Amino acid sequence: MEERESSCPFQRAFGPGMCEMHRRLHEMLAAPGQRMMPVIRGAGIPVDLWDFGDEVAVVADLPGVESGDVAIRLTGPATLRITVRRREEEGREGYAVRERLSGEMTRVVNLPAEVTDEGAAATLRNGVLAVRLRKVLEEQGVEIPVREG
Repeated sequence: MEERESSCPFQRAFGPGMCEMHRRLHEMLAAPGQRMMPVIRGAGIPVDLWDFGDEVAVVADLPGVESGDVAIRLTGPATLRITVRRREEEGREGYAVRERLSGEMTRVVNLPAEVTDEGAAATLRNGVLAVRLRKVLEEQGVEIPVREG
């Protein structure tokens, strides 16, 4: 029996399961009347992290978002959660392509060090959110050795 050449470029390397995923993805993207492609939760909030020695900075791109639509919470000593609500533009029907997200998005950021909320500051300017958090200071001082006798 002659093996038929598959139109799926992944058939030989990954098998028929990957081909089925590939087919479904293309159907979803080409679906008539599809208003918005679903995205992975939080993927719409890109961030950069900086470690400045005594503090950590998180910078996130949030175009078109106002400060009242952003919530920032320190959920653990080294975890920051950014939640954004982007409002749907009203009266905008007839999209040919819709990639700009609306609704609520959450991004959990694992910080490079433990931080404290004391002195924390957040600003939103021109669609860029900047959060500065002080690191938790490690124990300082000099250890005194213990001797016998």
